[in-house]
Amino acid sequence: MALMDAARGRVSRHTPEAASITSGRPRTRRKAAVELVATFLVLMGIAIGILVLRFALVLMNGVLH
Repeated sequence: MALMDAARGRVSRHTPEAASITSGRPRTRRKAAVELVATFLVLMGIAIGILVLRFALVLMNGVLH
């Protein structure tokens, strides 16, 4: 990223340090895979919960009528 220094009439280069871009070590493939599986399990849990709730409501509707 080039910043203009109007007082000195020149362009100065600013490069951020590597530590400020990524905190700590870069993510490994194993950690990424674990996070992907965890996300998938959470979404499956939400989907199963919605299906169970729907089944319960349909069952209650059938029993009450």
